[in-house]
Amino acid sequence: IENTGAGIAPKDEIESRLDAAGTVTIYTVSKAQGHGHETTLAMIVADALAVPRAQVKVVQCEYDTPLQGNHTGGSRTTVGAGSVCYLAAQKLIEQGKALAALELKLEPSQIAYADGEFRSTESQRTVKLSELAKSKTLSVIAEGKFGSTFPNGCHIAEVEIDPETGAAQIASYCAVDDCGTVINHAIVEGQLHGGVVQGAGQIFGEQIVYHPETGQPLSASFMDYIMPRAGLLPSLRGEEHPTPSKVSPLGVKGMGESGCTASLPVLANAVIDALRPLGIQHLDMPLTPAKLWHAIHAAQHGKN
Repeated sequence: IENTGAGIAPKDEIESRLDAAGTVTIYTVSKAQGHGHETTLAMIVADALAVPRAQVKVVQCEYDTPLQGNHTGGSRTTVGAGSVCYLAAQKLIEQGKALAALELKLEPSQIAYADGEFRSTESQRTVKLSELAKSKTLSVIAEGKFGSTFPNGCHIAEVEIDPETGAAQIASYCAVDDCGTVINHAIVEGQLHGGVVQGAGQIFGEQIVYHPETGQPLSASFMDYIMPRAGLLPSLRGEEHPTPSKVSPLGVKGMGESGCTASLPVLANAVIDALRPLGIQHLDMPLTPAKLWHAIHAAQHGKN
């Protein structure tokens, strides 16, 4: 379980613009570094407006109007910026209802919105969302402040250790995670895989080593600094167990750090469980082959 999503900024702001071409452009302070935010935020807006995903464009950190918002971090972008994207879409619909009412010579209360169109509840007359911005770009700014969410889950790993070399191998890994409402299953799966591999890299190899006398770094390049490779995690089974959060209007929770948060203790405990018959109850990470080999042989020598 992890406390995520609150952020330190007083609020998150999103600007949404609808132009004459029917393109909805979303401006956000948040910036992705491979997280897929541009896909997730666009999906939220496209679903809320019932328009094709191709009609939504996301602009990140490139807008000269000083919108407020939280930086990317703490597994919070979908909770914060994502939720406000939804609110901005709803606000755009409300503004559109007022304009459609003028177009159709009705009251806003007589206008319904569905499938990208404003429809009269009294007749079959309609106005498309894209048609409302032909004379002037529509623009709304929405804001929101959301508290912490608590993504949780259960990870189980099976680890095998070669006593002759000290090399550890992950035989299997299973993860069940609850990140609330899932917006994009592929991105959630990618976050899980990436986080677990990051944790595995920390457990089994990543280490900054210094010369004991001179203090010079001995692992200053990727020739000497162990990085996780694809073969480190040959098998990972991930399952979703979503329970919507009441904090966000979307029901989402943070997900970006779940894989790493869980994999560190899970893999460390699996190694210790394998070595427990030798009387080994604790080892500090990283659990490199050399460290495991020395621990195994020291324990065997002590028994003899």
